[in-house]
Amino acid sequence: MRDEPLVSVIIPTYNRADIITSSIQSVIDQTYRNWELIVVSDCCSDHTKEVVESYSKSDPRIRFIVNNRTKGVGGARNCGLLSAQGSYISFLDSDDQWFPYHLQDSIQMLGDSRSDICFALWEEHHGATVYQSYNNEVEQRLLDEMRAQYETKGDAIIIEHGLMERFVLNPRHFYSINSMVLKKRLLQPSDLFNEQFSIGEDTSFIIRFFDRCRIALITKPHFIYNQSPDSVYLFCDRRLLDPDTLCLQQELLDKIEFVGLQTINMRLEMQALVRRSPHLGNRKRLEQEIKYMLARQYYTLSYIHKLNKRKAVRYCFLSMRYSFNAFNLLLLSHIVFGGSKRSDFLRKPLNLW
Repeated sequence: MRDEPLVSVIIPTYNRADIITSSIQSVIDQTYRNWELIVVSDCCSDHTKEVVESYSKSDPRIRFIVNNRTKGVGGARNCGLLSAQGSYISFLDSDDQWFPYHLQDSIQMLGDSRSDICFALWEEHHGATVYQSYNNEVEQRLLDEMRAQYETKGDAIIIEHGLMERFVLNPRHFYSINSMVLKKRLLQPSDLFNEQFSIGEDTSFIIRFFDRCRIALITKPHFIYNQSPDSVYLFCDRRLLDPDTLCLQQELLDKIEFVGLQTINMRLEMQALVRRSPHLGNRKRLEQEIKYMLARQYYTLSYIHKLNKRKAVRYCFLSMRYSFNAFNLLLLSHIVFGGSKRSDFLRKPLNLW
């Protein structure tokens, strides 16, 4: 173990005393042994501290600290980053679990492929249902395309150039903060998590490395993502939502609006990153695609607020700012003159994700 680099594992948590034990145990069960675990309390009001300290009493590798920065997952992760002693950094959410081989395989791949950052795929658990989203035809075809385009090493795809372009232009992606293992020396002062974001702070953090690092993507699952009813993002099955009746469910509508606005902020940050990057060859196309994403997000917010004409009109004008097209022009007319009537044509550009 002396020759193995120290990996700092950061778990941000808020009032997860009843479920965090499985996350901590999944770190303890790692076949890679040289790690430190930093559990960052985002000012928990339950007995999370006692739970963590029951582990740290018998395992000095485990520490409990309290977030002294902005409240929220971004501030908590930054607090952990600034306390980390390891040569490598990794993250895990307090309701998810790693498979025992995660750190071992990731560190091994980083060395074998001479990469700076490693990612891996994951399983999704929805109650008793286990869902491997990357086993379907679409994702497998995308992974095969990436294998053909980039270097490979064992079961990993090695990407040195072009990942930012692929990420912006393809809405499906394979990069999760919970599988990320990166060299700490890569971090610059500007690379901390954006503490203003309630969601999307992980994506905002990850994409900063896409055009300046060599990245390995291991194409087997390394962690279990558990869908939680109190998740800020995945609080419902959006495939079952009816955009025309959302306006009648105020609590759900407010959540969808909040997530939509946070997503817009993340995409605005992505837009600024694309504009600053010196390595992109097709910057104009990427900026156009991001503008389309922004227009579509505002369009969706406008559509689902049809009963609130003032808000719906405001979101529709914001959509037009980024892409003036027949859809948002007709939606504006529909809001002003059509009220709450359903329109299958106007539903086509909607994106509730």
